[in-house]
Amino acid sequence: MNRIIKVSLAAAAAVILAASCQKEPDYTLKTLSFEGSKWDAMVDNPQYGGPLLYGKYDEANFTYLGTDYAWYDQGNTELASELCDSYGSKVFWNGGHAVSNYTGQPATTDYTLQLAIPLESGHDGSKNFCVHNGFKSEFSKNVGYFYFKDGTGRTIESMYVTNTSYYLGTVEALAKDTDWTKVTATGYNAEGTVTGTSEFYLTENGKSINEWTLWDLTSLGTPVKVEFDITSSIQNEYGMAAPGYFAYDDVTVRM
Repeated sequence: MNRIIKVSLAAAAAVILAASCQKEPDYTLKTLSFEGSKWDAMVDNPQYGGPLLYGKYDEANFTYLGTDYAWYDQGNTELASELCDSYGSKVFWNGGHAVSNYTGQPATTDYTLQLAIPLESGHDGSKNFCVHNGFKSEFSKNVGYFYFKDGTGRTIESMYVTNTSYYLGTVEALAKDTDWTKVTATGYNAEGTVTGTSEFYLTENGKSINEWTLWDLTSLGTPVKVEFDITSSIQNEYGMAAPGYFAYDDVTVRM
């Protein structure tokens, strides 16, 4: 009996010792949630052609003059993003990441509802989220991105992703059972060298996601910048026919 007790005590001591030797994480996990009055003010109205994402409309030249729309999660994750520049003009159709709170919009083929999702909220019942626009083609190499504005490479653990209403409405009319659309995230260090990649399917075997879905981004390593490109089997005579949009929320970063 004494032998059994001694063995049990020794085993318990070993477990306690092993637990005490486990290192605490040497980082703090912070989340970019897009919540609060600062982020509320970054939601454009109307969704297409609004003053925040497009600037003033030049009636003489039938175009928008561009804008300096940008966001920065200062003092938290340090993530930041700006609209892509094309020929000296920054407008959302060139590519970028726009804060949105447009929810409950059924699937649609109306591109002017580009910032809306069919779900009733952001991830976990939140108000705001972000919408990516942009993909590489023969006409443009611009893709939406975010980066650490302080120049420090960090591990991005994950973010939640869902489809926009415009994407779903267009794809529902075009997709076959074998079709797919995927987002490829590519991380870069300060010198522009690739640190890692990760893929996420918006549509697979003709079926599109319709809920907030976790995307593990740890395979990116510790990037300073992350670009998001969209590719698809859904094509027409001009190239990719699937809209180059997706929504994301709650980006977690190891600080």
